[in-house]
Amino acid sequence: MSFHTLSSSSTKMMKPQSPRKGIGGLLGCCALVLMVVLSACSGNANPTTGQGNKAGQPVSLTVVDSPRGNFTSNFNPLLDPGGTRTGTQGFLYEPLIFTSRYTAKVEPWLASSYDFPTDAKSITFTIRQGVKWSDGQPFTADDVMFSLNILKQYPALDRFNLWSTTIKDIANPDPQTVKITFKEANSTATWWFSQTFMVPKHIWQSISDPVKYTNDKPVGTGPYLLKSFSPSLYVFSKNPNFWQSGKPEIDELRFPAVVDNSTANLMLSKGQVDWAGIGWDPKLDPGFTGKDAAHNHHWFTPTNTVMLYLNLTKAPFNDLNVRKAMSLAINRPALQQKAAPYAAPANPSAILLPPHKDYLASDYQNAQFKQDLDQANQLMQKAGYTKGSDGIYAKGGQKISFKMMVVNGWSDWQSSTQLIASDLKALGMDAKVDTVADYTPYFSALQVGNFDTAISWTDQGPTPFYPFNDLLSSDHAAPIGKAAQATNWGRWKDAATDKLLNQYKTSADPAVQKQAIQGLQKIIADQLPAIPLDYNVSWFEYTTTHATGWPDENNPYDYGSPFNNPDNEYIVLHLHAAK
Repeated sequence: MSFHTLSSSSTKMMKPQSPRKGIGGLLGCCALVLMVVLSACSGNANPTTGQGNKAGQPVSLTVVDSPRGNFTSNFNPLLDPGGTRTGTQGFLYEPLIFTSRYTAKVEPWLASSYDFPTDAKSITFTIRQGVKWSDGQPFTADDVMFSLNILKQYPALDRFNLWSTTIKDIANPDPQTVKITFKEANSTATWWFSQTFMVPKHIWQSISDPVKYTNDKPVGTGPYLLKSFSPSLYVFSKNPNFWQSGKPEIDELRFPAVVDNSTANLMLSKGQVDWAGIGWDPKLDPGFTGKDAAHNHHWFTPTNTVMLYLNLTKAPFNDLNVRKAMSLAINRPALQQKAAPYAAPANPSAILLPPHKDYLASDYQNAQFKQDLDQANQLMQKAGYTKGSDGIYAKGGQKISFKMMVVNGWSDWQSSTQLIASDLKALGMDAKVDTVADYTPYFSALQVGNFDTAISWTDQGPTPFYPFNDLLSSDHAAPIGKAAQATNWGRWKDAATDKLLNQYKTSADPAVQKQAIQGLQKIIADQLPAIPLDYNVSWFEYTTTHATGWPDENNPYDYGSPFNNPDNEYIVLHLHAAK
């Protein structure tokens, strides 16, 4: 939903990072709680304000990636992003290559170059010379071999199942080279290695259990060092030996603990935060952008498609005509107008616009969802349903009655489900909003299939393949009661879908990949394995008071959210001290 930090799309079942509260939670907050929290965030004498707008003065930025409450110390870069502190992956530890989530551009990073043959059956990295770990030891191919092999030795750290699904073997033919051979052609490999972080062999080889290791004194190759840590504030300081000459220009990053969106927005309005990724409501603009339009900005561009997930193992959702009727009954513009102001209606293909517009098939260039109850009723009758005296469709004496699951406190989605339930009742379905107490039982119910319908996100990725693969691959489905992987919570299993996914994965030809993506669009639009609703956005609020060079609609080199790792490093390395 609009207020989640999403982990990278993956081939492995992973719990997304901790969700954040919805719009309704932004606007009310107890003054006493605010005073206590702001005091706790202060840390030392200079609390949470950015510094350094004079020539030569050190520049410090305060970052609120999302409200999380007090911190626990964990800087293990091999864990899922939800289990480690923001910035560990990127600011402290780095991958061999970097892929922008927004542009899909791949750049050498700790590897000075890479060779990815057109058969997509291997990848060879040339290790960058002159890079040092922050303790002064050289970064070498031995570190790369160790970082990859530790994932094999401890499968719990292999977040993308690289060893079980992708890697056949790795070799170190000379001191500057690491070659990875795949089990089969895999054109998506550059993305997975962009999300795989290197650790120093000379330190980690003596760690008894790296799965439980919290790494309180991190030694990495990144642009920052851990300067200090407390439950209310941790601080990164510039790494003077960073391998990119002259970077970073930002001397210090400060991460205060913030309990909720209300507190974070109050801090923004007071000029106490430079970079944030928190839920927003247009009503808050006067206190932020309206206060200083020259410096205070936000950019909310779509990051993933919100779906109404249907349990396809249950009637009536296993009937295509019913799914089509449900989609036709929903008034999507009303969701934006009344529930989620920044969530524009999705394209029927579920393609993310504008980031993935180049993949959009011609059939969907100008396509829009339209509410059409007459056509929806015709489809219900075609499916063999008739309305009773109460106006509810039934077949064989069984009324259409179901629940729509949403998490309490995710107020934009709560409002959306209420609107959708009203639309479906107008069609003739007894749809009830099922508000779950918190995130944990909600996510568990999605995984094991203990739901009728639910509103939820799709995964992110640099091309449409990644959300489509996670949503539609039969490999991610599971019997009811067993945990489905990625986001195939509806249990979609279709041979034609799998063939298209495999076509993309096994070819490095952009034309062949695009053809596969366009075939998948048709499956989503025509067969509705889940019903596209609207777009989640990248929550990104920032000020140019102390730093310039942020991504925006005129320079969209990446999403701006501070919670995307390692894209947050990529952004900071683009920043310049304000003059």
